Amino acid sequence: MKKQIVKINPYYEPRLWGGGDRLEKEFHYHTDVRPLGEVYNVVALAGRADCEVPALGMTLSQLYEAAPEWFECETEELPVRVNILDPMDDLSIQLHPDDAFAKSWNGGRGKPEAWVILDAPEDGRIEFGHHAKNREEFETWTENREWDKLLRYLHTPVDGFIDIPAGTLHAIGKGVLTYNISRNADLTLRLYDYERIDPETGTTRPIQPEAVYENVNLPDRLIEFQMYPAATEHGLKVTRYWDEPGLYTLIRLQCADKGRFLHDRFCFLTAVKGEGTINGVRIRQGETVLVPAGTGWLDIEGSLDLFLASYRNEHSPREEEN
Repeated sequence: MKKQIVKINPYYEPRLWGGGDRLEKEFHYHTDVRPLGEVYNVVALAGRADCEVPALGMTLSQLYEAAPEWFECETEELPVRVNILDPMDDLSIQLHPDDAFAKSWNGGRGKPEAWVILDAPEDGRIEFGHHAKNREEFETWTENREWDKLLRYLHTPVDGFIDIPAGTLHAIGKGVLTYNISRNADLTLRLYDYERIDPETGTTRPIQPEAVYENVNLPDRLIEFQMYPAATEHGLKVTRYWDEPGLYTLIRLQCADKGRFLHDRFCFLTAVKGEGTINGVRIRQGETVLVPAGTGWLDIEGSLDLFLASYRNEHSPREEEN
C-alpha cells in the first residue's frame, strides 16, 4: 500500500454533558449523534470506537494492522488517541488506572493523558486531584459527600498544558474547550457523577468508588498547569509539550503563512483553527490527517493551528527531528 497523507474521519459518541453547537459550527463536525460534546479525532479500538480512513476504504485499526510500515510501532494496537471536548456541563469526577489494574479489569491498558486548553470562560475550571492525606480520609470524605474538602479545582488558562498520570482524579469543567491526547485505551473509573440521570437508561450512571480507592494517587502529586514557550522553527511557531517513549509525543505547529517541519515518525495532525495545506493536502479546522512514517519534510501553508500527536517506541533511541 503506497504511503500517502490521508484524512481521518472523526468518530462520535453521545455525551450526557454535551449539547452545545460549537463543535458543529466552528469545527464542522456534522453528525446525528446527540448530545454532541466529544469528538474522537483519532481512535482505533477494533469493534468499538474506530475512525474511518475514507480514501483507503478501511478503519484506522484495520490500516494499522494492514500497513505496519506506515506506523513502525512496537505496539499491537495504535498507541495514541486524540479527542476534542466541548462540555456544556462538568464531566464526572473520575480517574484512569494503571496498566496492571486495567488488564485485570477488562484486559486493556491504562490511559494516561494530557490536555491543552483551547478556550475557556473567565471562570473556567477543572477538577484535578484531591486534598486527602491518606486513604481513610479520602474514603470518609467521599462517603460523607464532603466534596468541598476532598476535591481540588484549578483555573483553566487558555493554552495551558496539564499532564494527567494514571491514578489522578480529574474532570473537565463546563465550557472548557480541550484538546486531549491519551493512550489508545478506554477504561474510566467514576467516583461521583452528581446523581445525574442518563436519558438513555432513565437511571444514574454507574460509579466505581471502591476501584477508585484502590487506584487513586495517595498522597496526591498536586500537578499544576504549565505554559510552555514556543520557538520559531523554519517559519513555524513550534511548542513542544511532551515526548515520552512508550507513551506519546505532542507538539503544536502554528503557521501564519508558510513553513516547514520534519518529523520522521508517523503523526496525526489535527487543525484546531484556520485552514491551509500540508504537502498540498487541504485541511481546515476540525480535520485530522495521518502522515505515515518516513514522509520527510512537511510543507505547511495557510493560517493553521495544528496539534501533532505521535509516538516513539519505548525501546528505540531518540530520533533527531529538526
